[in-house]
Amino acid sequence: GNQAHAALGPCLLLLLLLFAPATLAETMPDDDGGGAVEGVSLRYADGDEEVWPLFAAALADARARGTARAAEAEAAQRPTYIFAGFRAEPFWPREAFPEAVAILEAAAADIRAEVLALLVRAEGDSEDEEGEEISAAARAAPEWQPQREGLHTGVWQKLELWSHGSPVEENCRALPNTARALAALPAGVAMREAPGRAALSLMMPGASVRPHCGPTNHRLRLHLPVLLPGGALSAQGLRVAGQARAWELGRCLIFDDSFEHEVDLPETDAALEGSIADAARVVLLVDLWHPDAAAAGLQPQSRGAG
Repeated sequence: GNQAHAALGPCLLLLLLLFAPATLAETMPDDDGGGAVEGVSLRYADGDEEVWPLFAAALADARARGTARAAEAEAAQRPTYIFAGFRAEPFWPREAFPEAVAILEAAAADIRAEVLALLVRAEGDSEDEEGEEISAAARAAPEWQPQREGLHTGVWQKLELWSHGSPVEENCRALPNTARALAALPAGVAMREAPGRAALSLMMPGASVRPHCGPTNHRLRLHLPVLLPGGALSAQGLRVAGQARAWELGRCLIFDDSFEHEVDLPETDAALEGSIADAARVVLLVDLWHPDAAAAGLQPQSRGAG
């Protein structure tokens, strides 16, 4: 048990994909006055860098609001970018995204099966002491990556499926049913453009993520729990703006990660005695457009509609 968890390092380092609140670098193109969208390059605290396909002027305005909000120590919502007029709720009802919820929950059993197979394969590979007779399938298995924002203690890793505006092809091929469900999500609901992400997020019991805010209020974050520690049907650990919510197996949970949020996943006997698959908390993380983003002209589909 413990040896298997330690061996996860090179083969399976774990996720939840939450950005650190601070942007380290930002490069805005010259605005030609006509509002051409050239994109704005941003670098996050973990060293990742990407281009947000937004109007430079709109992003600059949102940055100014975020800077002003950061000075309000008691404010629960303190992202780097705050777009004006967006409804601000720490948690969103599933009914606000009926099609996306229906698609993902219908696929939950298939996604769970793929994740279990991936973890069993990874754990088996990590226990191969010889390291020579590794199958082609094992060599082709996607590798989990560590969260590098410096926000957590314990084991927290990710397997990205959609990033930087494009699918991560290798990982999607390894998880075809998961990829199919993501592809079926309606345009204008799933945020396929930066800073949207889709990923599997894995935590082991005892992991803790300190309070922090995501980078912007124009996206929301959906969790579909597919594995919970010890085979539980629900698990505690997530708190957003001081409100605790449980993860429920196969049931979507939607929150606004621009609010201060944290994770404290309790220790369990399964973490000490069982396999990784027995002990882990794995959620499918999918970023969604905030419902007010279209009216604000932030979605590609909404630009030029008039």
